[in-house]
Formats: sequence, structure tokens, C-alpha cells
Amino acid sequence: MSEMRSENINQEKLTELKNRLGCTFCSDGIFAEMSLDLADYREKTHAIDEVDYRFFRGSESEIKRAVALVDEEWIQYFDKDQSIFCGYKEGQIVSFCTIEVEKDCILSTGGINVGAVGCVGTLPQYRDLGIGLRMVDLATLFLKNAGCDKAYIHYTHIDKWYEKLGYQTFARFSFR
Repeated sequence: MSEMRSENINQEKLTELKNRLGCTFCSDGIFAEMSLDLADYREKTHAIDEVDYRFFRGSESEIKRAVALVDEEWIQYFDKDQSIFCGYKEGQIVSFCTIEVEKDCILSTGGINVGAVGCVGTLPQYRDLGIGLRMVDLATLFLKNAGCDKAYIHYTHIDKWYEKLGYQTFARFSFR
């Protein structure tokens, strides 16, 4: 297990998170909370042939169909009011994530503008091609360019994957 990053955590938000999820924060937790300082962040991945990335502008049913192919429980997080960033191949969604600028979270303390990338998914037939990692890289750059000081990844079990972009675990939790 990687060494944990030190972060200034909003204790009120941490208590809310524990109560909402019903979880216990512990050093051997299965799930990770991750962050990345954006001041010096630079693009880490390369363009992928025939895949382009942009904010989603289609119908709610279109994005929900794609999300259902990855995780049906995530459908609730994708609606018309959410900023959704997608990877497209031949005009079809192949990956997606949510993006939030000015995220109110456990990292929200004294003047720090936090952005978040969440519900990252790639359709099964397009996995292991770098499409999802490229999308998160570009989403992270978007957060930096939008004025965020930090990027936040909440509730993940694939922390090693996010570490490829420089994200670091600052807390772990489990449901016990």
C-alpha cells in the first residue's frame, strides 16, 4: 500500500461523509480518497487515434444508456444539470466522467478551490486502451484551467490507476 499524502481535511465535512456513507476511515481501508495539487499539473497522456474528448451535449437518455453499460448504480449521478465529459469514437460515447468545479468536500478549507472528477467509466469493449486515463488527464487539465487549486477523486478502489496521473491517496475507508 502506498504512503498516504498529508491533507488539511475539513472535519465537519468528514463527519458528514462518514454519516452519509456509513463508513470507517482507517489505514487499511479498501476505498481511497485522492487529491492532486494542480499548480504545476501538465498533460501526462498522448492523444489516442480516432478518439476525441468533449463535454456531453446529448440527451439524458443517451448518457444514461452508456453509464448503464458500466455501472447501473451510477445512473443517478448523470442528469442534465451535471457537467459530463466524454470520450467519443466514431461519434459514439466510449468513456465518461463527471466534473465539478468548486466541489464542496472534505478538502474544502480556507480559500482552497477544489474540483472533482467522478464516476469515471469506459465501456467494456474499449478498456485497456488508455481512453479512460486520457479522459481523466484532460478533465484534470480542465479543472486546473478553471481555477481549481486541487483535484479530488472520491470513493475509488482503483487508486493505482489514478496514481499514473499523479493523484495521491490521503485517506482510506471501508464499510464495516
